[in-house]
Amino acid sequence: MFLSSISSCRNDKCSKKDSCLRYTTENNNIRSETYLVLTEEECEKSKSYINKDEYYKKMILNAINEIPKDDLDKKYLLELCYSLLEISKKYGLDIKIQEKINLLKD
Repeated sequence: MFLSSISSCRNDKCSKKDSCLRYTTENNNIRSETYLVLTEEECEKSKSYINKDEYYKKMILNAINEIPKDDLDKKYLLELCYSLLEISKKYGLDIKIQEKINLLKD
């Protein structure tokens, strides 16, 4: 969802490519993406660097704090929480996301 709405970068010389959400290779590209090749200076100046860990942690916390508006929203949020369960372990948020899942199942 998020990746298809941003421009990705293919700067193989970038020292941040392993931690940047924007970095992609030709092997993992998604149709409809726009590709950029930014130098680190350009990336810094335009604030184009998106740290994967910060983004994923924020996404998990948003799901934990989200209050569903109706039954459909509740179902969507429950599915989202299930999909984030595995990655939440990396950030020590697995117990909180499991609690959210249990709350949504009731």
